[in-house]
Amino acid sequence: MGKACDEDIPEASADLVRLHGRTATAFRSLGRDLVRWYWPLASDMAGQNPRAMVAYTDQGRARVAAGEPVASLDDLLTVAEAFVDESATLGRRASFFGTEGRLVQSPRFARRLLGEQPVWNPQGWTAHRRAHRSLREQCRRARAKGVVIQEIDPRRLMIGETGEAVQQLVARWRATRSMASMGFLVQIDLTTQSAARRVFLALQHGQLAGLLALAPVPARGGWLLEHLLRDPDAPNGTADLLVDHAMLQLATEGVQWASLGLAPLHGPVEGWLQRVRHWSRPLFNFEGLAAFKRKLRPDRWEPIYLAWPRDGSGWRALLDGLRAFAGGSLLLFAVRTVFRGPTPLLRALCWLLLPWTLVLALAPAAPWFPHAAVQLAWVLFDLLLIMALRTLLQRHTFAPRTMMARRRTARLATALAACVSLDALLTAWQAWVFNIPRVTTNMDGVIVLLACAGPVVAAPVLWGAARRLRMLARPRPSFDWPSSLTT
Repeated sequence: MGKACDEDIPEASADLVRLHGRTATAFRSLGRDLVRWYWPLASDMAGQNPRAMVAYTDQGRARVAAGEPVASLDDLLTVAEAFVDESATLGRRASFFGTEGRLVQSPRFARRLLGEQPVWNPQGWTAHRRAHRSLREQCRRARAKGVVIQEIDPRRLMIGETGEAVQQLVARWRATRSMASMGFLVQIDLTTQSAARRVFLALQHGQLAGLLALAPVPARGGWLLEHLLRDPDAPNGTADLLVDHAMLQLATEGVQWASLGLAPLHGPVEGWLQRVRHWSRPLFNFEGLAAFKRKLRPDRWEPIYLAWPRDGSGWRALLDGLRAFAGGSLLLFAVRTVFRGPTPLLRALCWLLLPWTLVLALAPAAPWFPHAAVQLAWVLFDLLLIMALRTLLQRHTFAPRTMMARRRTARLATALAACVSLDALLTAWQAWVFNIPRVTTNMDGVIVLLACAGPVVAAPVLWGAARRLRMLARPRPSFDWPSSLTT
C-alpha cells in the first residue's frame, strides 16, 4: 500500500525522479500543482525513503496520474495496482495519463492511444541537419534577421529584467491561442526545480523572440524539449533555430535521447479521435503541432497511452483526463475559452447577425419598436456591426502583422466591444420599457429574450478578443543583454 502524504517529501521526490525518471512526464511529477503518493506506506518505511511515487491531480471522484509511476521497472506494475486499489477504497477512479505502454503489460489495465512523441538521438543531429535542407534554410532565415541563441541560467529566469521579459513573452504567446490556458501536463512552469532545467533564449536586436525550456529525463540521460515559445513577431525559423541549437549542444555533451513531447492525436488513434483532430482545428491545431514536429524528421515515434483499470470505463478515464487539463470543470473551461474571443466564435457572430438583421428589417414596426425610426436605427447599427466584424476577420486578427496594423485592429476590436456593450444596455432598456409589457404569447417572450441575450453574450467575447489584440499590439519584450544573462 501507499500513502498520499499531507506533508510532501520534496527531497525524496527529487531523488526518485533522478533515479527512476525514464519518461517525458517524470520531471513534471515534481510540479507544485500535483499531489504525490508514496509507496510503500510511510509506517512501513522504517525511516527510509519511499521506493516509488505517483504524482496525480485530484478531480473529486477521480485521481489522474501524471504519466506512469516513478518507480523501478520491477516495482512499476505493483505500484500502479496499489495506487488503483487505494483509490478504489476511497471511492475514487484512477487512471494514468501519458504512459509509454508498460502499464498495459498488466492484465488489470486497458489502454487508449493518445498520440505519439518524436524522439531523436542528438549524436546524429549534425548528419541529420546536413541532409535536411528545409531545416538549414529556416535557421539561415532567422540568423539573417539577427536572431541569436543564448543559454541562460534557469535560476535567473523569473527575476529582474529577464523575468519581466519572459513573462511578457509567455503572455504574448498565450494571446495567439484561442483556447483558455490549460494545466496539468502542459502547464508552463519554469520555476519548479529550476536548477535542474536548461533554458535557451532567442534574441533579436535586444528583444526576446522565443524561448526553449528543457526538462531532464534522468534515467535515459536525456532531455525533454518541454516548452517551445515563439513570439508572434519573431522571424520565421526562430523555433527551428532554437531546436537546432539545443540539439547541437546536447550532441556535444554526449546526450543520446531527446524528445519534443507528445503530439496529441498523432498516429493510428481511433477513428473518432481522428475526427476530433480535424474538427478542433479552429480552436487547437493538433495537425499543425504534429506537422512542425514531423518536419524535423524524428528518428522514431513512440506511442503514448491513457491507461485505466480494465474493469473501469475508458470514456470516464478520458473525461477525467480532460478535466485535469481544464483545471476542473469542462464547462468553466469552455466559458473561459469563449470569453477569450476565439476567431471561430467571432466568425459565428458575424454570420448570425446576417439573418437577425434581415428579420429586424422585415418585421412590422408597430408591435416591436416604439417608432419606425427606431427600427431603422437598429437595422443600420447591425449592418455597421457586420461590416466591422468582417473587417476584423479579414485582417487575420491574430496572425503576425506589422505593429501599426495590429494596433489598428486592436482599436477596432475595442470599439466593437464598446458598441456591443452599449447595444446590450439599450436593448435591455427597450425590452423593459416597451417590449415586455406588450408580450402576449410564449413566442413573443422568446424573441425578446433572444434580442437581449445576443449582445449580452457577444460583448464579453469581443472584449476578450480586444484584450488579446492589445497584448499583441505591445512591443516585443526587450532587456539589456548579455549582461542580464550572465550565469
